[in-house]
Amino acid sequence: MGIERRSRGIARIGIAAAVVGIIALPGWTAPPAAAVDSAATIVVSVGGDRVSDTVVGGLAGAELGLYATADAVEPAASCVSDAAGTCTMAVPQELLGSTAWVRQISAPPGWEMNAALRTGPGSNSTSEESPYAFETPVLVDGTAYRSTREFMYSSSNSLSTRSNGVWQNSRANPALPEACGIDVALVFDLSASVGSALPGLKSAADALVDALAGTPSRMGLFSFSAQSPSEQTAGGVSENHPGLLPISTDAGAEEVKSWYADWSLGRGTNWDDALQTVTAADEAYDVAIVLTDGNPTRWGGDAGLHGDGGNTHFTDVEAAVFSADALKAEGTRVVSFGIGKGVEGITSLNLAAISGPVAFDGANAATADHFQIPEFSDAGDVLRAIATQQCAGSLTVVKQIVPEDRAGEDVSGAVPAGAGWEFAASGDDAGTAVSPGTAVTADDGTGSVTFAVDTGGAAGRVSIAETQQAGYQLVTQGGRNAVCRELGTDASVAVENSGELGFDVPVNPGEAITCTMYNRALPVPVESSVRVDKTWVVDGESFAHGDQPSGIDAEALVTGPDGEPDPLEFGAERGGYTPGALVEVDETVQITRAGCTLQDARVTAAPGGAASGELPSSAELDAGLNVWALTNVVHCEATSAAGADASGAAADAGAAADASAGSGAGGAATGGSDARGADGAASAAPGTGPLATTGGGPLPLVAAGILVLLGAAALAARSRRHTPDIRPR
Repeated sequence: MGIERRSRGIARIGIAAAVVGIIALPGWTAPPAAAVDSAATIVVSVGGDRVSDTVVGGLAGAELGLYATADAVEPAASCVSDAAGTCTMAVPQELLGSTAWVRQISAPPGWEMNAALRTGPGSNSTSEESPYAFETPVLVDGTAYRSTREFMYSSSNSLSTRSNGVWQNSRANPALPEACGIDVALVFDLSASVGSALPGLKSAADALVDALAGTPSRMGLFSFSAQSPSEQTAGGVSENHPGLLPISTDAGAEEVKSWYADWSLGRGTNWDDALQTVTAADEAYDVAIVLTDGNPTRWGGDAGLHGDGGNTHFTDVEAAVFSADALKAEGTRVVSFGIGKGVEGITSLNLAAISGPVAFDGANAATADHFQIPEFSDAGDVLRAIATQQCAGSLTVVKQIVPEDRAGEDVSGAVPAGAGWEFAASGDDAGTAVSPGTAVTADDGTGSVTFAVDTGGAAGRVSIAETQQAGYQLVTQGGRNAVCRELGTDASVAVENSGELGFDVPVNPGEAITCTMYNRALPVPVESSVRVDKTWVVDGESFAHGDQPSGIDAEALVTGPDGEPDPLEFGAERGGYTPGALVEVDETVQITRAGCTLQDARVTAAPGGAASGELPSSAELDAGLNVWALTNVVHCEATSAAGADASGAAADAGAAADASAGSGAGGAATGGSDARGADGAASAAPGTGPLATTGGGPLPLVAAGILVLLGAAALAARSRRHTPDIRPR
């Protein structure tokens, strides 16, 4: 799963990497060094955004200098990194035969250089401010000295300034959106050093979540120790939740808090992998808040875990900087929030390196890049300030939809409304300005809209009215159309109803007010419908209605929604009934086919599961579709080859002959009443039968012979089908 997420993250920043070039970290194949002439050269790889766990994009425009001594003021040589992140300096003759120092002079626009980083034990028991500068070997003419091989790079964990050989710079931190409501990635440090303060860390997170509840905010959650997600020493994994869950409602906020409620501690501190994991998520976050109690002691992710787990080296911080740069490149502000003794003092250097240079001064929560809070008990108030300062001078309306089966003012189970709910807002006095005048909920899962409120420095009032959607009704709380509170203090704010669908609320300068309105979906009118299905069984063969032989028909008669009997076509559905209505089903049957009679007519299925077997049939309707099934059994007497389709292929012609020649002495009726021999064929005496004349001349005999042949052919065809001659015409 982690590799899959990272692949998506790589794809998002791959274009930038293609523009500036890439730098492979040591341990993997590095780009070939630039060609050099006979003079000695210094070649430094300068990195920007991380591309993958093993590759960093090059950074153009960084200026580096070569200094004769560690504290020299003026550089003896300098260079500016190119599009591939390569910065090459020719070594002056006077420096040959001695060592020199490489330091950064300036960062390109939109970037910050970090002149020093904090190194030492991860516990912060002792700390060292280590200048980010690197000494070269003794410089020899005609030799190229690369940062990834001959100097800067080291694989020794015993060296606190161990580096991967790629020069780090910090991308400028994006600003928070100038609006109330943010998408937050909350990143939890679960390293063992948190220890007994873990409940305090969770309480601090609770305060942040609670402060954002009631605003158009959403939150994702990440954990880390030596890797992300954190592997707990007690067993199991503290699962990440990268998806953004709306926390505009108390229910959403409680769900987020439940995600980390049972988390326990792991070992090690890996800022790098934590930030890589956030970057690789599909979601785009406005801010990533990293809650940590100590300095990084690990780096690397999918490709392998590095560092000794107990001490902070340049490598541990460099890797985190490259990952933070990639996250900032997506527009995410990174806020490093250090809590406790493990992040006191010069740890601010490392906190600033992954976020930005602006420290929290007690009043700039919305604009500070990094925070150092001595006590976990104080962290909640500061996190609340981060959340609420963006909402100062605003009023948020959260619309929640109550399940339709709730009665009265019961709003249990309410969920945020979807898109399309419209609210109008205005100031109730000349000194209060509200914008916009109307707002509509978006398809973001929060069910909320936010209005900017300017009271002109004095107390004012704001009026809100919703546009009711069809099929819903407002649900009051204590008789009020809305429930409001102030975010900063979490204190309730009294409201007054304004009409059936609105309310007025008092506002003070700079306050952040959130109000919740509830609507319940009205029950959808339930109706019943009726359908009558018909099956015919003719001499043992079943036919659906409409496919039965001709001369056999019926019509259903069904009580209509008005209570009166009304014909209904078989198989057609009639709606408009009220559930529980008593409906009677009957039918009229028409058998006009000669020789056929109705043997049985019964109900084989009816609403309620039990059929009476007789018609008419009555039942009380259930909601939805109610089906009756009727089956009619018909028997038709067997017909001869001559006389059968004398009601088929030839009967009509015979009837016409009778009509023209007059009826014979024994004119037979149609159907099965002909005299028949033992084999079932017609046995008409000369001078009698349907086609006989009073004179038995050759022409009548020939005609009779033709009819006999036609009848025999029809009989043979029927015999092959094994069915009685009652086919539909």
